[in-house]
Amino acid sequence: MKDPFHILAQRPDIDAATARYEEMQEKLRTRLSAEVGPLTWKEHSPGGGSGCSGFSQIRDAVRRTLGLWVHFGNIPDDKWSKVVAITTEVTGAYGFEQPAARVNSPGRHDIVGMDSYGASYTLGTYLNTTLMLHTGCHLEAKAHPANAGKPTT
Repeated sequence: MKDPFHILAQRPDIDAATARYEEMQEKLRTRLSAEVGPLTWKEHSPGGGSGCSGFSQIRDAVRRTLGLWVHFGNIPDDKWSKVVAITTEVTGAYGFEQPAARVNSPGRHDIVGMDSYGASYTLGTYLNTTLMLHTGCHLEAKAHPANAGKPTT
């Protein structure tokens, strides 16, 4: 079995990973709004952080939940396949697998996708439309070997 610290050292630090996932979310919201909207997205609640159960022996291993984004309204059934296609294209460019449907019934849809670092997003619509992302486990920037000797901000 590989050393858990070595596994995390091969990944981007949590700040870099978060910035990349936030960029992905922004691109996804922009495309969805332009192509199936108009959709008005609001950040409903801020994100948070926690330790990593799979890397609990490493104090500087963390995962984050990015802010919950909400469009106050449903995406109609006849547009859902377009939503899935856009989501697959945008998230695939960031290393996410094909999304899986958790719910797919009239008026209610929900998909989830994961990447190789254990990050996952959920996009769903019912009364409202929501987008949420949880990162996988990453090292704090201060503990990442790639940042050794760099000044901390």
